[in-house]
Amino acid sequence: MDKTWAVMVKERAGYKCEYCGKTEYLNSHHVFSRTNYSVRWDVNNGVCLCAGHHVLGNFSAHKAPLEFADWLKGERGEKWYDKLLLKAKKVVPSMDLEQVKKDLVKQKFIK
Repeated sequence: MDKTWAVMVKERAGYKCEYCGKTEYLNSHHVFSRTNYSVRWDVNNGVCLCAGHHVLGNFSAHKAPLEFADWLKGERGEKWYDKLLLKAKKVVPSMDLEQVKKDLVKQKFIK
């Protein structure tokens, strides 16, 4: 399901870095850590980035997380961020992976 999520994030972004527009060496970045199961497979918790803006450059999601979060809030809006943050704070006692798969099938990204 992680690979499906990554493809969905890239597809939504038109297979280009959402920061600079590059189309090579793309990564799907989790806004809130993928260890957070309440948003792990939520496409809204993903940003398509080139390797430079994901991990390699000085302004990257991993090397400058606060600046990156500010940029992302500017792009997607404070309401979007606040809604995702509330969802990320929810405690998920256990994951129903079959339900996650069904939800992805509904979105027609996997068969």
